[in-house]
Amino acid sequence: MSDLYRLVYASKNLLKVPDAEASSAVAQILATSQRNNAEVGVTGALMFNGGAFAQVLEGPRQGVERTFERIQRDQRHGDVTVLECGPTEARGFTNWSMAFVGQAEAGQTLWNDLARESGFDLSRLDGDAVFRMLHGLVIEEEGVPGTASIATMPTVAGTSDADAPAPRSDMTGLDVDRIRAEVADLRPANPSVPATPAMPATASASTGQPAGQPAASDHAALAVLREALAQERRRTTALREELDDLRIAQAQDRAAVVAVRQERDLWVERARCLASALCREAEAVRGSPDASAVGASVRAA
Repeated sequence: MSDLYRLVYASKNLLKVPDAEASSAVAQILATSQRNNAEVGVTGALMFNGGAFAQVLEGPRQGVERTFERIQRDQRHGDVTVLECGPTEARGFTNWSMAFVGQAEAGQTLWNDLARESGFDLSRLDGDAVFRMLHGLVIEEEGVPGTASIATMPTVAGTSDADAPAPRSDMTGLDVDRIRAEVADLRPANPSVPATPAMPATASASTGQPAGQPAASDHAALAVLREALAQERRRTTALREELDDLRIAQAQDRAAVVAVRQERDLWVERARCLASALCREAEAVRGSPDASAVGASVRAA
C-alpha cells in the first residue's frame, strides 16, 4: 500500500482579531504552515473565510498525522472535522507546500455553495468535493505567471533535468504546459457549474475495485479515525469546561477570603475599641469617692 496519504478537514475559525487584522493573522498561519510542511514533505492547500477553514494535507502518512495533530492543538481552530482520510496514488498539490486560495469572489461563491448544501454543518461536507474545489482554485488563482506566493517542491528523485520540460523564467520553476493542461481539464463547458475531474474507470487486478477507490479496510480505518477524533474533541471540550469551572471557583474563593479578612479586621478594631472603653471605665470607677467608701466598708467587714 502506498505511503502517500491525503487528509481533508474543515474547522471553525476562532481567530479573535478584528477584520482588518485577519489577513495578517492568516498570513502568519500560512507562513508557519509552509515552513513546517516543507520539513516533513507535506503539500496541500488552505482556504479561509470569515467563519471557517478548509484544508487539504497530503504526503507521507507520518508527516500528515504530525501536521494534523498540530492543527488540532491550535486554538485558532474549533470543531476540527475530518472529511476524508486515506491512501492516495498521487499528490494533487505537488508544487505547493501550502497554497492559499479562495480570496477571489469566485472562490468564496464555491465555498458558500458547498456550505449551503451541507446545511452549514462541517460534518456533512463532502471531502472529495472540497478537494476538487481547492484543486481547481489553486490552478486558477495561483497557476498564473508572476505569482510570488507559490512554494515549489523539490524535483522527484529519478527525474533528470533533461527529461523535464523547460520552465519559463516568470513562473518560478513551474511546469507551464502541465498547468495549462490541468486548467483545460478543470474548466467546465458551463462556467457556472464547477468542474468535476473524471475518475479512472480501470479496475484493480487484485481487488476488482475501480482504481483510486479506497478499499473496505480503508473505510473502516477512516470510520475508526473519525470516532477517535470525535471522542478526543469531546474530552477536550469537557476538560476546558472543567478548567473554566475551576477558575471560576478559584476566583470565588479569593473573593471569599478577601471578605473574611475584611470582616476579621473589622472585629479586631471593634474589640480594641471595647477594651479601651472598659479600661477607661475601670479607671473612672477607681477614682470616684463612692469607690473609696465601698472599699473601706469591705475592709471593715
